[in-house]
Amino acid sequence: MSAILKVNPRVTRLINYIKEIEDGKLQIPSFQRDFVWGKKEKLELFQSLKLGYPIGSLLFWKPKETFKIKDEIGPYKIPPRSTNEYEFFYILDGFQRLSTLFGCLINPQKTVLERNESVLLKDFSIFYDLENEEFTLSRSMPTDITYIPVNTLIDTYSFLDYVERLRNVINDVDHSTILIDRARILSSSILDYQLPSIEINGGSIEDAVDIFSRINSKGAKISPDWMVSALTYNEELDFRLGTELDQLITQLKVYNFDRVKRELILQCIQSSFGKIYFDESIADLVKKPNFIEVTKRTIFNINRAVKFLFEQLLVLDIKLLPYSSQLIFITYFFNEIEEPTLQQLGQLKKWFWITTYSSYFTIYSLSKQRLAFNQFKAFVAGADDPTYNDKPNIPFSVTDFPKTINFGSVRAKALVLFLLNYMNGFEPVNSEEVDELKLYYLFKEYQLAESVIPVIMYVPDQAEKNIVQTKKRDLSYFLDDENFSEISSRFFLSPEMHENILDADNIDLLTYRKELIQKAEGEFVSTLGLYYE
Repeated sequence: MSAILKVNPRVTRLINYIKEIEDGKLQIPSFQRDFVWGKKEKLELFQSLKLGYPIGSLLFWKPKETFKIKDEIGPYKIPPRSTNEYEFFYILDGFQRLSTLFGCLINPQKTVLERNESVLLKDFSIFYDLENEEFTLSRSMPTDITYIPVNTLIDTYSFLDYVERLRNVINDVDHSTILIDRARILSSSILDYQLPSIEINGGSIEDAVDIFSRINSKGAKISPDWMVSALTYNEELDFRLGTELDQLITQLKVYNFDRVKRELILQCIQSSFGKIYFDESIADLVKKPNFIEVTKRTIFNINRAVKFLFEQLLVLDIKLLPYSSQLIFITYFFNEIEEPTLQQLGQLKKWFWITTYSSYFTIYSLSKQRLAFNQFKAFVAGADDPTYNDKPNIPFSVTDFPKTINFGSVRAKALVLFLLNYMNGFEPVNSEEVDELKLYYLFKEYQLAESVIPVIMYVPDQAEKNIVQTKKRDLSYFLDDENFSEISSRFFLSPEMHENILDADNIDLLTYRKELIQKAEGEFVSTLGLYYE
């Protein structure tokens, strides 16, 4: 760590930080991630202020070097400051919280700052409902006088004007007094709220990140992707990892993978350098001269990997992905093989099914996962078999048929993926035509695995492809004379079930359907070389 470094803790009122941002004494470095908080996080933050709960410390940094800055915080434009004009600090941690507080608490009628009116109304117009004693985010000014803007709570003159209007509108003196007391208490809570911060003078970004990690060793840690983003920011090449990740996540929305964890994306990047991610430290990663080049290629190929999972294996949503490590391995495959052959893609699909059904990534220790990654690398380089087996003479076995469908269970995901692919004849789909996956049940009162019927839902202009067009979760009508057809066999609905629907007990029908599914699933996994009880 740099020897010329000063760390100063301080605790001051929240409104002082707001004033410092308005005056340009706190600036946003370009490597800072974008503002991503939604309605829920914003309202919870204000609820914490109301209750006096701690909202975490802030981290500010004043280095000798300068960085390009962002000129917006919340809906407002912040005036740039040069080091020659007077000193300012960069906001390293606390950007989401400060953006929310600043955007909501500044009175738009009393600031000289330029603002984006639509962003202000859409994302930062928070009011407090004095009747129900709760915060709300409203895109239009509430007509009810009992809704007070939160920025009025910290502006003395605006608050007094509001109190006078409230008394004039509400004739019941006792009731208006109760509401005013509530507003005064809340106003005091926000005005008196004390917020701790750490100011770092001097040093490098590495020093600042290291200090923050140490400070928060027992609390909220800086996220790995933010750390890498800060440490690898390149103004000359206009590269910021946070922005690259944001863009990728937006692109993955078409595959219903936009809820992918940023940490998993980072693990894909770490593994792209040739070691499994847990062997590739962040400290070493950021020092690699080809980091930006490899990262950009990996991000491109994560998109290819997800498209492969979606179209070729019908992983139609990230919640259906059995193991996050599968995305890491498949990304490595596409990183190294620009144009895979049909044979290579076929082997990759087989590897996916084997690792899914065999609980591959849970039965192995980290050392064996390392060996599994090395064998996969060898396959990518031209070897025959991508699947590592520490006991090659003993086939992997498939765990018991799941009792219910729960996407927290790998075995349940395996079953849903099998049913989806079976229904589709193990043929690929076009991601531009497919919208989402929906789960239905043969009998809605029995949400057991043998009752589940997963269905591919197509986009509106392909709606005629949707075999199921109902909001009901009960698909027992499929067994009726009118609806029973050759399509029914795709869902493991047999002629015998159709013939006995009126006489048989529903559980009996489900038991018979389970036998049909198990027979077909057993035949499928046997082609993979797995043992199926």
